[in-house]
Amino acid sequence: MLDLIQSLVEALPEGVVQIRGGLVRAYSSRARQYLPQLAVGAPVPSVLTLPEEDGGGEGEFSQEGAAYAYSYSAAGGELLVLVRPVSESVLTGGQLEGLVYQLRTLLGDILAEVGPSTGEEGKPVPAAAFGKTFHRLFRLLDNLELLQETVSFHPVTMDLAGLCRHVEELAAPLLKEAGVSLEYRSRESGLLIPGDPPLLQKLLLELIANAARASEEGGVVFSLRQQGGRAVLTVSHSGPPADERRLDALLRPGVGEEPPLPGQGAGLGLSVARRIVALHKGSLLMEWGRTAPIAVVSLPTGPLDGRVTVRTPGLQRGGGLDPVLMELSDLLPARVFGLEGLD
Repeated sequence: MLDLIQSLVEALPEGVVQIRGGLVRAYSSRARQYLPQLAVGAPVPSVLTLPEEDGGGEGEFSQEGAAYAYSYSAAGGELLVLVRPVSESVLTGGQLEGLVYQLRTLLGDILAEVGPSTGEEGKPVPAAAFGKTFHRLFRLLDNLELLQETVSFHPVTMDLAGLCRHVEELAAPLLKEAGVSLEYRSRESGLLIPGDPPLLQKLLLELIANAARASEEGGVVFSLRQQGGRAVLTVSHSGPPADERRLDALLRPGVGEEPPLPGQGAGLGLSVARRIVALHKGSLLMEWGRTAPIAVVSLPTGPLDGRVTVRTPGLQRGGGLDPVLMELSDLLPARVFGLEGLD
C-alpha cells in the first residue's frame, strides 16, 4: 500500500512535501527538483512561508531565477505542501481587459471633469475630483509599467523597519479620511535588508490598500519581525472573511475570473505585489481559514552590500506625485485631493 501511495505521489504534476513539527518528513522527486535543499529531518526551506495554525493557503516564491507557486493544507500539526512552477507571464487576459476598461473610464472622467472649464459657460475645474482621477490614472499606468518584461530595480542596503514607520506616518491620516484605521506593530527598531525602497513601499501600500478595501471601514494592521535570515511582513484586516469568488481572485489569478466591475479597479494589485516580491527573491503567502485572508511577505535580510550607504530615502515615484496619495487614490474621498501635486 505504501508503495502504491508513493507511486501516486510521484505521478502528480506538482512536487509534494510532507512536514511535521517544522521538519521535512518526506518529499517526492519532483519536489526535490524544485527545492534542491530538501532533506528528510531538515528544517523547512526558508523560501516557503507556512502558517502556525491549521488551515490552508497559497503562496509564491522565486529561487535561482525561477518562479514557483505552492499551496498547503495544515491539520493536526502536519502540513502537506504542493509546489509547481508558474508561467513567467504576470498579466492574465482578464487583467488586461480590466486594465483597458479602467484606462478608458478614467480618461472619460478626466474629459468630463476638465471639459466644463473650456465651455462657453467658463465653469471652473473641480480641483479635488480632477486630482483624484489624475492620481488614479497615474497609478494604473505605474502598475502597468511594473508588469512589463523589464523593470527598473535598484536595491540598496535599507532599513525596512524605518520604511514601515514612514508608511504608517503618511498613510494612517489619509486612510482615516476613508474611515479605515491603520496600525503598525513591531519590536524591531531597525531591520536592514537589501531592497529597492520605492518598490517595497509600493508593495506595502498595495497590500494595505487590498486589506482596507476588504475591511469595510474597519481596521488594517501590518507588522514586521525577523525570523532567521528573513524579514517577515504581515498585513491583515478586521473585516469579514472573503467569499469564494474573492478568494479565487486573490489566490488563483486567471482561474474563473471575470472582468472587474466599475469601481473595483483593474485587478492588478496582487500581480504587482508578486512581481516586486519576486524581484527581491522573496515569497508571498495569502493565508486563509477561519478568519479573513492574511498577506505574509518573507524577504531575505542578506547579503548586504557594505559599500552602499544605509538609507531609507525620501521616496519619490510617479512623475512627482505624492507616492502614498497615488497608491491609495482608489480608496480616498475626493476631498483629500487638490492640484498642488500636479505642477
